[in-house]
Parts: sequence; C-alpha cells; structure tokens
Amino acid sequence: MTAHDVRHDILIAGGGMAGASLAIGLKQAGFDVAIVEAIARDADDQPSHDDRTLVMNRASLNILKSLGIRDRNLTGCPIRQIRISRAGGFGHVRLDAAEHDLDHFGQVIVARELGARLKQCIASAGITEYCPERVETFQVVDDEVQVRLASGGRITTRLLVAADGTGSTIRQAAGIASRVHDYRQSAMIFNVQAEPPSSDIAHERFTDTGPLAFLPQPEGRYGAVFVAAGDQIEQAMGWSDDELLQMLEKRSGAALSGFSRPGKRARYPLKLLRTEVPIAQRVVAIGNAANTVHPVSAQGLNLGLRDVAALIEVLADAHDPGAPVWLARYMKMRKHDHAETVRYTDTLARVFSNPSLPFRLGTGIGLAAHALLPGLQRRLVHAAMGFRTPVPRLAREPSPDHQS
Repeated sequence: MTAHDVRHDILIAGGGMAGASLAIGLKQAGFDVAIVEAIARDADDQPSHDDRTLVMNRASLNILKSLGIRDRNLTGCPIRQIRISRAGGFGHVRLDAAEHDLDHFGQVIVARELGARLKQCIASAGITEYCPERVETFQVVDDEVQVRLASGGRITTRLLVAADGTGSTIRQAAGIASRVHDYRQSAMIFNVQAEPPSSDIAHERFTDTGPLAFLPQPEGRYGAVFVAAGDQIEQAMGWSDDELLQMLEKRSGAALSGFSRPGKRARYPLKLLRTEVPIAQRVVAIGNAANTVHPVSAQGLNLGLRDVAALIEVLADAHDPGAPVWLARYMKMRKHDHAETVRYTDTLARVFSNPSLPFRLGTGIGLAAHALLPGLQRRLVHAAMGFRTPVPRLAREPSPDHQS
C-alpha cells in the first residue's frame, strides 16, 4: 500500500516478529495501527521467513496465545529437559520440567512458520502495511509525529515505534542513546540429523570458542547454533558437509553423535546493544532496536515479546498513545527486565568463552552449584521462562480455569 497524507494512531517501523506481534495486539486494543516494513513479505531474504530455530519460553508462548497468534496450526516441539555442559571443564546442569511441576519449559518454533502465521494474522485483522517501504525522515510537531516515507508518502501519527532491529535508524534519528559492544563473534545456524533423534531435550554446550546448541525440531532433526569468532564462522560457512559434521562430532560432547544431513547454513554477526532509556518524544524502541543480546540461553526474541506485551498493557487505556505519561510507564515497567536479561546473557557470553584456568574452574563450580542447589535452579528456571517481575499480563500463566 502507498501512503498519501494519511493518519494512523500508531506507526510501527519494522514488521518482523516483534513489530508484527505488537501491531496485532494494538489493533485488538482498538488502535488504528500501521506497519512500515522494508523487505517484501515474499522476499527470499525476509528474516521472518527463514529456517532459524526459535526457542519460545513459557512467557512468550502465553503472549502469542493471548494475542491469537499461536493456534493449533503453529506447531512447536516442547522442551522438557535442558542439558548444559562445559567442554574441558567439570560441572553440568540438567533441568527437568517435571521436577518443577511443569509440562515443558517452552517450545521450539521454526521462524518461517511463525512468520507465515504473523502474516496471516496481519491480513485477517486488516492492519495497514506499507511494504516494501521505509521511513526516510520524521519530526515531532506539537502532539503528533510527521513521517515521510522513502516513496514520498506522508503519514501523521501519535506514536512512532522503532521495531527496525539492532541498527535502527528510527532510534538513532530520535536521539535515543545506546551503547554497542561487538562480541567479534557470529552465529552459524543450520539443521542437522543426529543420534539419538531429537525429542524434547535442548542441549547447550559451552566451548572455548563459544556456545554450541542443539534444539529439537520436527521429524527428529535438530536446529544447531554454532557460535565462534567471526573469522572462524566465515571459514565454517565454506566448509564441506563432511568438515562440518566432523566439527560437530568433536565439539558436541557425549550427548549426541552420528551427525548427518546438514541443511542450509546462515550466518549472523553478534553484538550487544543496550538502551537504558528506550523512549524519546513520541518515539519508543522495542525488541532488538532497544536491546540486542547474545544468543546464549536464547533470550533475544523472548525479551522483545515481553516489550510487546508491556507496551500493549500500558497503552490499553491511552487516549493519546504517544503522551509522555504512557511512555514513562512503559520504561518503568521494562527497566528491571531489560537490565537483568542483558546482564545475564552478557555475563554468560564473556565468562564461558574465556579459556583461562580460573574462569574454567569458576564456571565449573557455577554449573555444579546450579545442579546441586534447588534454590539456584528455581531462580534460573524462573528467569529463563520469562517471568521476571513485573510480568506483563499477557505473559502470565493462565489460571487453571482458562487453560486449554
């Protein structure tokens, strides 16, 4: 759709997982909402439609279900056990959902399938999309934001949401200060077959180059996430299948073996982006545009979906969604979760990649403590499932009377 001097209550720049989910929730809350998305929905490089393996924790699953996005057609592989180990060091952790009176910790969903479901929900809700299109400039005038699109179209809105990723041009143009740390690492993501075939167990192994994760997928396959220095991943992208399989045999430990049939590989550079104040005048940054974290422990998208749930909750009764009072409430609600999730993932990324003997001993002791002390395990599980307080209403566990 093209824009010619139109108005919307809320304009979302970026129609990926977070932006699309937010649009669906805000539409349900009664707002006239529109999305500006730079990449055509049917493009081969549309990031919402690739083969990445998404680990959705319980809070995220609750959010998707509450918004009507997660239905019976959106299949997922439940995670009932998580096994964490350290290569070249002692200590390991096995988390079992049943020991915490849970059916599962979360589910693994293929990005392509979630992207298709979001596209379907956007269409059925009648949400306006300008795609492919991008925001070229904007300015705040009194109580509205005047947006100019790359095509020359103009949109007036009360709130502009930056959901356009780590390199967000909206965040930068709004003067929202962020700090960036380059891990000098990349993640290589692909599917693979192994023995035993995947069921409901997620494996995460910390090596001296970075974490190596195996996540259950349909038909017994695993979604593999291999993290290493950027130049190593660049080299690994050019390996033959046999070289890749040999690397997996060497680094996976005793849990898995017999790797075969690796799928198409994709590479993603890894950076930490931290935004302590993700708001400006009539602009708010969410998801990766506000906080981009290391993929260790699979917290990135889950953190972004909690942003979505919180913003929907805060704006539910707002007559003017861009007014300072609502944005301040949103920032206050998300401050603790942002800080703790960034700290947790950054600590894991730095400490477990350190090859020195003191760090290896320290991480081994830490893993052993989590394995042996129930209190530490409960805290780890609670945070990993996305239930850091304050928990947005959409993310909360349903009452027994409403569980399906």
